[in-house]
Amino acid sequence: MSAQAAADLRAAAKLLREKGWTQGQLARDGLGVGVDLFSTRACSFCMSGALERVSGGWYNTRESARVLGAVLPTPISEWNDAPGRTADEVIAALEQAATLAEAQS
Repeated sequence: MSAQAAADLRAAAKLLREKGWTQGQLARDGLGVGVDLFSTRACSFCMSGALERVSGGWYNTRESARVLGAVLPTPISEWNDAPGRTADEVIAALEQAATLAEAQS
C-alpha cells in the first residue's frame, strides 16, 4: 500500500469530522439535498464521497478503497448506508484503514 492511500483515508476522516457525514448520497448540501461532491454547496459526505472528494475522483481512490475493503465486512456503500450506522463508526473505519495502509507501506 502507499503512503498516499493512508493520507487519503485520513483526509476523508478529517473531512467527515469537519463537514459532516451522510447516507444515501455521495454529498448533500445544507438542506440535505444531494449535490455533486465537488460542489461548493456540498457540506456532508458519505464514506465514498469523502474519499473521492479528497483524492480528486473515484479513479484515484482505488488503492484506498482496497484497504478499506479489508477493514469492512461488506462493500463500502452498503456498510456506510446500513441502518443504525453512525458518523463515529465511519470515521473510525477510515482511521483503521489508514493505519493498515501505513503498516503495509
